[in-house]
Amino acid sequence: MPRYKRSQSTIDSPFSTWHRRQHDGVNMTDIDVVGICPACAAPLFIADTIYNIDFRFKGKDWWHQRPYKVLAEGSDIPYYEIFYTVDESTRLREIIRFDINRIRPYSDKKWRNLSPDNMLQFLEHMSLKSHGPDCTAKDYLIRKIENNKCGNRFIRQQSYVKFLSI
Repeated sequence: MPRYKRSQSTIDSPFSTWHRRQHDGVNMTDIDVVGICPACAAPLFIADTIYNIDFRFKGKDWWHQRPYKVLAEGSDIPYYEIFYTVDESTRLREIIRFDINRIRPYSDKKWRNLSPDNMLQFLEHMSLKSHGPDCTAKDYLIRKIENNKCGNRFIRQQSYVKFLSI
């Protein structure tokens, strides 16, 4: 994690505060997102989430990307930068837009101006299409999807079940 905070709006954990007070002979970074299969917990992708306040889509420099790249390559999973834009006029600062850059495997592929539902579809694709057919716990995954214990809206639930049942 950087010695000095980039944004004063960041809320530090006690660990981050402690780490920032230490010498330059130690360094670490936090990994924002490791997407996993909801059934077998296999890692599907790694991502850095970036608050996109100014639409510059400025991700980390090559040195700060290196740990993500090494981990993604060693695990043979993709690495993305996920930029999110919030509506500052709402009390909860709700996310209104996502933008994604694929970093590993290298590509100039970018997904721009995704709605929250488009982002959800991206995440569903990562779970379902890129991993679902090979999941070692596919039967459990089907049951978990059918039961949907969390009770949250699941628009494409039947598509999941149909795809996994093939």
